[in-house]
Amino acid sequence: MAYPDLSDLRTRVLTITNEASTSSIFTSTVLNRFINDAERDIAAKTGCLEHIDSLTTTASTRSVPFSGYKVKNLEYIPVSGTRIGLPKITLKHFGRLPLTGATPQYWTQWGGFVLIEPIPDSAYTLYATISDYPLVEMSSDTDEPSIPSTYHEDLIWYAVSRCYMRKGRREQAAYAYNRYIEDIQLKKFTRTYPKQDARLLTSIPEAVANE
Repeated sequence: MAYPDLSDLRTRVLTITNEASTSSIFTSTVLNRFINDAERDIAAKTGCLEHIDSLTTTASTRSVPFSGYKVKNLEYIPVSGTRIGLPKITLKHFGRLPLTGATPQYWTQWGGFVLIEPIPDSAYTLYATISDYPLVEMSSDTDEPSIPSTYHEDLIWYAVSRCYMRKGRREQAAYAYNRYIEDIQLKKFTRTYPKQDARLLTSIPEAVANE
């Protein structure tokens, strides 16, 4: 068991809010919910939890489903040779960019799907780097956060802000939440995330004129 586990996090929240461990308002169930909400929020806002999934296109179908919150990078895996990083574009660029062949060359996310440009003419393999939520919630006292340790302190301040809001102490809630947001944003900008090499140093115009 490492520090902090779920019990440690609850204790810190109660200490900061000056609440007793026997509080009838902030029970273990309530605090567990706040802390798990914090972990999901941090994962969504920072992209600190990620995995690489293998996706396969379908002939004559632009959309490819994926499981997760957000696709960060997409790579095309040729039958032979080196994998190719694909540039991300916006919907307005589809059908308006120069293409070479029918293999995947550009992409964008649309809800739970990746849209491929050009429309695939066959089954192609793609590797998607996906940011996601925690796979399971913490429930036992000895459960530990899934997010990187650098964000563990931020779980506490999110939960503290929720506690203050529940008690109607808006100023303290605002202070705790602002501290939470400032901390995770700073850590997000200072943390280095991997990024694949792009296919080309392609200049994509911001404005696309109708032809």
